[in-house]
Amino acid sequence: MNTHAAVLLALAALGMRAAVAQERVPSADDVRRVASLDGEPQRTALREVLAGHRVTSESVFYYEAQLRDPLRALLRDPQVGESARGFLAQIGVPEDLQLVVELAPPPKDKLFQNRWAYWVAGALLEPGSEEEWAFLRKAALNEFNDRWVDAGAIQTLRLIASPRSQQILEEARTGNAERAKSIARALDYIHSNPPPLADEKLEALAKRVAGTIKFGNWEGNGKPRYNQGKDKALVDSRYSDGVDLLIYTATFHLVNGVWRFRGLRETLQELIMTGR
Repeated sequence: MNTHAAVLLALAALGMRAAVAQERVPSADDVRRVASLDGEPQRTALREVLAGHRVTSESVFYYEAQLRDPLRALLRDPQVGESARGFLAQIGVPEDLQLVVELAPPPKDKLFQNRWAYWVAGALLEPGSEEEWAFLRKAALNEFNDRWVDAGAIQTLRLIASPRSQQILEEARTGNAERAKSIARALDYIHSNPPPLADEKLEALAKRVAGTIKFGNWEGNGKPRYNQGKDKALVDSRYSDGVDLLIYTATFHLVNGVWRFRGLRETLQELIMTGR
């Protein structure tokens, strides 16, 4: 092979490797590798993985014990901070959520730029600070200018079912007139004195949560997906309203032998195709 041909072949090989590298997206193996690291190398590796944009939430949830600290450290990162907020919201540890709210950016004017607040609002089922209550109030009053966010906050305030959440909903009924009907239903639920959303049996609690949130016709729950320590779980609930298929994913934590409901978010919406 002459020198010119060898150079062309080498360039072609480099181009193929570059194309493969460009198309590659993070996988569960990448997340497992990051979970095995510590300190600054772990934070750097996690940032690189999150920057790939297509990390599966289940893989991060599975290794949450190893990844929560670096996720917290990345909350201020301009490139991956939003992803870190989303993953911490799904994991649902109360002290993490308090930090997420403390470090949250102010609402932005552009459409869809505040969608991260939907994830956070859906996880604030046990607000432990004034900042968290203020976040839920702001969201319920639609100060994030995103109808997913105010719907998520209203649902959370309904499920908290406390005097404080009732007070915020009553304020929102006047301040967010477009949600008056859903707020009225939320207040009716609170007035019914519902039992706490906790149970020694996870599947029984997940079934009760699915019946409580009521997004159309409930078609059943999926099997729980646990973290590595088996003390946290994700459960999908499937609904249909005749037009759309909806999947809502709930987070549960095992605390002193009792499963507790920690968060909810819509994870799938698709049009139901019906044949003639």
